[in-house]
Amino acid sequence: MKTLSTIFISISVIFGAIALVLSCVGIGTPHWQTTQVTINGQTRSFGRNINQYYPIDAAGNQTEWNKHLDSAAGLCIVGIIFILFGTITTLLMIPSDWAVWIYLVGPICYFLACLFMLGGMSEGAYVLYYNDYAANLYQTGHLLTIFSFVMSCLAAGHLYTLPEIREFEIPERKPNT
Repeated sequence: MKTLSTIFISISVIFGAIALVLSCVGIGTPHWQTTQVTINGQTRSFGRNINQYYPIDAAGNQTEWNKHLDSAAGLCIVGIIFILFGTITTLLMIPSDWAVWIYLVGPICYFLACLFMLGGMSEGAYVLYYNDYAANLYQTGHLLTIFSFVMSCLAAGHLYTLPEIREFEIPERKPNT
């Protein structure tokens, strides 16, 4: 086992586990948006101008509100499941006697986790302002998932070489006489 790949795998697994915990806590905590804040006894409400997205005015239409939040929650949960699979399969890269395809599964799972997490956040942005601590936890988990994806890709690229390349010898050129 190469030492550099072990370092990449360890970093990827550690940050993947941290991303998994932060994402689970973030998705399970109800404080994703704050619509008003009290400072020195004065209550201020936020308007729609704090958000760069175009939220749906679903004040009287709970069906539309719930449809977007259900879709966002489903996408986020699938992303969390892919973080788990990516972390486990990246950890499985440590023994070097596995089949060659196992080196690709970890980065692919992390990539799919990043896509599903981003899709969940963008679907929820139609009806929520992401300005409270649960959203910050989830977004930090997403950022750490991207970092784990990069480290897993580096480890997989460092470990994976085609069998033909390992046995390939460069022929020496004979001088013309």
